Formats: sequence, C-alpha cells, structure tokens
Amino acid sequence: MPEDRLKYLEFVQAAISRMAANSFLIKGWSVTLGTAVLGFSVKENNWAMALVALIPAGSFWALDAYYLALEKSFRDLWKRAIEGAVSTFDMNPGSFSGDRWREAACRPAVLLVHLPIIIASLLAAAVIAFLRFRAVIPT
Repeated sequence: MPEDRLKYLEFVQAAISRMAANSFLIKGWSVTLGTAVLGFSVKENNWAMALVALIPAGSFWALDAYYLALEKSFRDLWKRAIEGAVSTFDMNPGSFSGDRWREAACRPAVLLVHLPIIIASLLAAAVIAFLRFRAVIPT
C-alpha cells in the first residue's frame, strides 16, 4: 500500500478516535451533572429542580448521538478508503442525515446511559411532588 494511502488512513482513524473520545466524555458529564442535580433536588425536596436534570440529560443524549453518528460516518469513510473508492486525504465523511442520528440515539451504548438519568429525574420529581402534596415533606 502506498505511503500516502497509509497516512490518509491514519488521519481517518484519528478522527474516529476523537469522535469516540468525545462520546465518552459526554457520557461522563451526563452522569456527573445528572446525579448532582438529582441529589441536590432530593436534598432540598424540590421537585422542579429534579425536572431541571432533564435539560442536561436530553442535551447530552442528543450530543452523544451526534458524535456516535459522526463516528459511524468516519468508519464508513475508512471502509471506502480501504477499497480505494475515495481520493486520498478526502476527510469529508459524507452527508449527515437525521436517520443516522436517530439510529445512533437508539443504540444501547447511548440509551443505557442517558435514559436512566431521565427516568430517575421524572421519578424523583413525581415522588417529591407526591410527598409534598400529602404533606409528608414540609414545604
């Protein structure tokens, strides 16, 4: 394989690695921020604050799906580069579609991190609101 083709494959692999690293960081931030907001809302007995945890969880879910879809696009570019179907040093992974993003958003690697935070936020808000309504927790 020519030297320039090998260098090109290294560039594409580096882009794939960056997308995977970004996805990993997003998951960490989502769990950290989600649990911190949930913990604070339970400590303060504030159901509305538990719902605030939905905002970063949903945002990080969308961003994580974006990085996973982009990583998949770069993996497809890598396959095309191996086959020689693209010109050397073309770093355009192709068009980005909503279908690819939705597929990535429903992958277990994304769902199993962000969905539990969303469910926990909704449950915490419901329990705190119920207990406040029943006057078990003082307002």
